[in-house]
Amino acid sequence: MNLIFDNPWLLLALPLALMPLLRTPIQSLPHPYLGLVPEDPLGRLLSSVLRIAAVIGIASLVLGLAGLSRGERVIERVGTGAEIVIMLDRSRSMDQGFGRTVGTEQLLMTQGETKNGAARRVLTEFVKSRPNDAIGLLNFSTRPIHVLPLTNRHEVVQSAIDAAGLGRGLAETDIGLAMIDGLHYFDERPYTGSRVLMLVSDGGAQLDELTQVKIIEGARKHRISLYWIYLRGRGSPGLKVETTEDSGQRDAVPEYFLDRFFGEIGIPYRAYEAEDPQQLKAAISDIDRLQRLPTRTPEVVPKQSLAALTFGLALFLLLPVVIVSAMQVTRWSRSAAH
Repeated sequence: MNLIFDNPWLLLALPLALMPLLRTPIQSLPHPYLGLVPEDPLGRLLSSVLRIAAVIGIASLVLGLAGLSRGERVIERVGTGAEIVIMLDRSRSMDQGFGRTVGTEQLLMTQGETKNGAARRVLTEFVKSRPNDAIGLLNFSTRPIHVLPLTNRHEVVQSAIDAAGLGRGLAETDIGLAMIDGLHYFDERPYTGSRVLMLVSDGGAQLDELTQVKIIEGARKHRISLYWIYLRGRGSPGLKVETTEDSGQRDAVPEYFLDRFFGEIGIPYRAYEAEDPQQLKAAISDIDRLQRLPTRTPEVVPKQSLAALTFGLALFLLLPVVIVSAMQVTRWSRSAAH
């Protein structure tokens, strides 16, 4: 047990706890002839108990004054879940509605939730349903913003997700840089179970070679499972472009390019296309089902003061000593003659 003291110099008073062994708290009465005094085994036992109680009580009082505390420690929480980094797109297009395909036309849904609002609502429900997960949050548009590291304090995660609805997003989106920063969340962390990058975005990207190498190396090093929830907007052909199209035209579509790259990294990967909040919720529910695996999560427990324990123990042990000392007989009583 990692015990520390706020005022260790007060431990110099600890030898005072031995005083009851030198002098009993019960006063002795003189008698001219001890042979006339009857044996009192109960009194002897009470005297010994009071001595021991006084020793422990004084020691507890000194430890309390010295500020005895349990130092910061790391405990391991065992459960079912994963370490999940949520990467939430905060570009301007996320403030628009979903794009719904009707026949051969794509319509912009101007009624109902925006993509950002639906994503925040569904992600909040997702966090509530996974109490054993360590969850981190990264927002991104032009540049990634580290909002929260991996943590088990889910009420903080929910507040951070809700705060992602404040203000307006920027026009551009750099998914490559966001992916690299999301992978850094797992640096210097022991591998304790399933690790997930959850990309929630309505855009794609054609990544340069250096960015691709960094993503591939990081994903394989940290043994990541990658899920991309693609929120389809108006004008997007989606992740699965018709095979009859020219390959050069397919590469010009950033969503198609990014989906193909993710599929070639060599890690578990799944993409979901959502055209409305219901499909978004279904995608999140599927990820929730897939990531119910055993996990061991380290948790830092802050310093805990033991003042209540030490002072409470001192009061419990010393109070009877004080009461018995106040009630003890200080002189022999004279029996009535018969």
